[in-house]
Amino acid sequence: MILHLAKNIGIGVALVMCPMLAQANIGDTLPQLRGRYGSAKDMGGQMLFEVRLVNGRIVPARGSADTQDHFTIAVYFDGDHSAMEVFTRNTSDPAKANLTQADIDTILAAANEGQTWNSVQVASGRTTWLRSDNKLIARFSPNKSGKEDDASVLVIMLNSK
Repeated sequence: MILHLAKNIGIGVALVMCPMLAQANIGDTLPQLRGRYGSAKDMGGQMLFEVRLVNGRIVPARGSADTQDHFTIAVYFDGDHSAMEVFTRNTSDPAKANLTQADIDTILAAANEGQTWNSVQVASGRTTWLRSDNKLIARFSPNKSGKEDDASVLVIMLNSK
């Protein structure tokens, strides 16, 4: 009986923790971000987190030797709360790989918080999505230069409208 109860509590805790790992962190404080993304480097005005995508979740990259699946998230703050996250793929590699559609789909799914992302037309022509609660906007900028040291980026930020 006690073993069965402990097992159920363990499963409940795991189910509660999984969405916290998978959700976007826009609006979080630095301690909350560190709890989800792991340690960060302070780059003066932004914090850099190294993460990886595992089974549709964004998890800390610490301890992982497979740098092919690593991403850097540059987080910008408005006061004490994050207001924008910029995702780039494998930024520790001089030949930065571009984000794939699968990467973008996984990141947006992790940032949906039960909402849907809808493609919207913008004057710049950039691929842009608006989350159905209108709280967040995402914009993809591909590497158009073709240079190895350039990278495509996905920006998720608070919707100012």
